[in-house]
Amino acid sequence: MIPMMRLFENFVIITCALVLLTFELPAVTLKNAPLQELLASSISHDFKNVSLAVAYDSDQEFESPNSTVGERKISLVKAGIYSALLPGLGEYYVGHRSKARIFFAVEAATWISFLTYHMYGNWKEDDFINFAAAHANASLEGKNEEFQDWVGFYVDIDQFNSLGRVEDPERPYLIDNDENHWRWQTAKDQETFRNLKNRSRDAFRRRDFMIGLAIVNRVVSIIDAVRDAKRSQREIKGSDFSLVRGLKYRVEVDPFNQERPLAMSLYKRF
Repeated sequence: MIPMMRLFENFVIITCALVLLTFELPAVTLKNAPLQELLASSISHDFKNVSLAVAYDSDQEFESPNSTVGERKISLVKAGIYSALLPGLGEYYVGHRSKARIFFAVEAATWISFLTYHMYGNWKEDDFINFAAAHANASLEGKNEEFQDWVGFYVDIDQFNSLGRVEDPERPYLIDNDENHWRWQTAKDQETFRNLKNRSRDAFRRRDFMIGLAIVNRVVSIIDAVRDAKRSQREIKGSDFSLVRGLKYRVEVDPFNQERPLAMSLYKRF
């Protein structure tokens, strides 16, 4: 398909050059054969006032190589939708392959980072839950982040109910049972728990940031693809080959015309 289009473009360019020089192709004159001369002389006596010329006018106009006929029309809507689905796909559709690769790379790096931080956050979450169960006899499965912070800040549940509620009377009073109990053996163990918990939450925050980055990458790609599509449309409308638009051709065949038995002309409709 591409070689055929290039061949067609070369043909149109050459034709345009000839048109601009002469604005009408000269007639193609064929050398009369003896048989043709004999036939013409034999019937010219009876058909002096009859013209047997046959003319064919093209119904369709010539189009420039940058027109939408025979060429891929750049659509602003498609460019935007493609970039919304996959950043860089709109640029690839417009024809900016190098720029598209950059968006593809950013998108791939974003989701790889998202999965990496997600898995790392889950691993650290399992670590601090298991660590609290082993060193503080705490049950953190299914507990919210606020309860996890209480376990990391207070040595045990008694300190939380006494010192904690003095500082903040609105806090609930926790009954010391299997669901709420914790008591750290050493301060170092409690510090280790906080570090594991903070690493897990930091990984989840970075994971959420990757989602925001993926959204930003899409927005930037949409704006860039639509802008490139508009620029491509302007280049098509402002092409140097715009003079070729509207050209038509006419073929005339007259076997009894000794001067011009065959002629082809190009003309422009104004």
